[in-house]
Amino acid sequence: GAMYGQMTGDWSYYAQAWDVTEEYMIPEQGVDQFGGGYNPSSPATYAPEEDLPSDYPNVGDSSFPTGVDPIASELQSTYGDGIYQMHWLMDVDNWYGFG
Repeated sequence: GAMYGQMTGDWSYYAQAWDVTEEYMIPEQGVDQFGGGYNPSSPATYAPEEDLPSDYPNVGDSSFPTGVDPIASELQSTYGDGIYQMHWLMDVDNWYGFG
């Protein structure tokens, strides 16, 4: 979308990608995406890197220390409670061709 728009001046694919993002990827306000709340003191479960795609999903190791989320309160006070996926993982314009 964005690269195509920059090269051709046709931004319709970019606009369509954002429409998909807003419909499916941006959570509604008041929806708890974590099923019980996010704890900045225990923000993640360690999951080791696997060798093969067939090894996923793997079982995380909750005994592995992951640290504390140092900017959780700043992000929440600035942006609210909505959780967004990292934009480079969304592929809403099918750049990678997986669907």
